[in-house]
Amino acid sequence: MKIEIKKTARLQFGAILKSYREVYRISQFRFAEEMKTDKSYIAKVELGQTNIGIDNIEKFAKFFGVKYYEMVNPTFPIPTYEQMPKRIRDLKENVKKYKSDAPKGQRIKLAPYIDELLKTEFMKEPRTLNEIAEALKNKVVVPTKKIAVLFSKHPRNKIVRTIPGEVWGGRVNKYVLI
Repeated sequence: MKIEIKKTARLQFGAILKSYREVYRISQFRFAEEMKTDKSYIAKVELGQTNIGIDNIEKFAKFFGVKYYEMVNPTFPIPTYEQMPKRIRDLKENVKKYKSDAPKGQRIKLAPYIDELLKTEFMKEPRTLNEIAEALKNKVVVPTKKIAVLFSKHPRNKIVRTIPGEVWGGRVNKYVLI
């Protein structure tokens, strides 16, 4: 007797979305940027952990140049590179160009700039990572993720408190001096 494991529609669609993304060699991060969402949402969709609506399915399908009903069909073949929408080919070319043209400059140490900012009055009020990055932009340009990592490590994690978005009614965390 063969036991059949049934996948939920969420799991099936997540696997299909991941297949499209991987065939076109687009990272979750880049795909999330193009969809104007965050990487964690794309990861949850691919893992079948979140329920998405027909509007999002249509949005994903449109990005990959297929109809929404084709994308949800597990037997529908993923379009080849030649059939790939031009905007995806352009996106891939821009990513390659950026990576090859990116200067191989000296690594910037962010910690001294963060420590200097922590000594000011700026961090006495809760701030988002974007606000902190904006305050640092005249001195150093850095992804907000790196700021969050520094706040989570010793000794800064002892003097900076993270306020989750759910607590203050927003979508992102805020950081404040203790």
